[in-house]
Amino acid sequence: MIALYWIWRIGMFLANATPRRLSLAAANWMGTGAYYLMPLRRRVARENFAHVLRKPLNDLEVGRVTHRAFRNFARLLRDVMLYPNMSVRDLEERITILHGEYFEQALAHGKGAIVVSAHFGNMDLPSALLAHRYAPFTLVSETLRPPQLMDLLTRIRQDKGIFLYPYDSAPRKIIQALRRNEMTAFLLDFGVTHHFDIATVPVTFFATATNFPSGPAQLALLTGAPIIVGHTHVQPDSHIELVATPPIIVQPSGDRRHDIQTTMQEIARRMENFIRAHPEQWYIFRPMWSENASAKRKIPSLSKAPNT
Repeated sequence: MIALYWIWRIGMFLANATPRRLSLAAANWMGTGAYYLMPLRRRVARENFAHVLRKPLNDLEVGRVTHRAFRNFARLLRDVMLYPNMSVRDLEERITILHGEYFEQALAHGKGAIVVSAHFGNMDLPSALLAHRYAPFTLVSETLRPPQLMDLLTRIRQDKGIFLYPYDSAPRKIIQALRRNEMTAFLLDFGVTHHFDIATVPVTFFATATNFPSGPAQLALLTGAPIIVGHTHVQPDSHIELVATPPIIVQPSGDRRHDIQTTMQEIARRMENFIRAHPEQWYIFRPMWSENASAKRKIPSLSKAPNT
């Protein structure tokens, strides 16, 4: 696995040393290569997109969206490799934040803000700009392998005001950050084969039951922090729009289970809207619904389960 670390370091060097137009073309080529060379991931993605598009698995549109998702994910990785050398001015030129007032409204409560989204668009660059404009982020992180790669990505993000912590220490760090009126964030599309020991709640997502991590709703009930559902949309010219929706204020009703389920269902509903609008920017290479044929197979992961 150490080879992956050096591949990433070499990729960072080449991405920053190569003219932007050429590195973008290389990312497109690599995404197409991955599409054809990773049949299991391609199959999983096609099943997910067939569900979203309500089309058969072998439909041409399903294939086109899946291919574009692989290419867009490669372009995201290219941006993450450029990320360490990007200044705040670079980020501001590349990113437009729509409805930034929702972050201000959430933080005005003085209890921090919980930002939720999916593996969609390009959240890495905008999160750095949000941390600069509004408040730092404290995040729970999967532990990537090899550890050298995890350490590298952690240092890069910390320089941008984004602090990553493993599962065993993250809950305490997140609560402390919210009490400082800072932010935390969760990507909720873990799918049905990758929950480890994370508490989940059933939701209806694209008209079918699946499980979402229940952490955002539990945290909002515990701390009073508002929840912001947002996403990023990468335009054809690579400009990034970050779109936020009005804060969700979770009011305890006395029925904790009901409060958690209804809050996560509202989050799922908002996520449906942006995924439906731009499905090719959803990087969902894990089975999202248990009815997927791939849900019965073990999907390899570069991350490891907590406490292993």
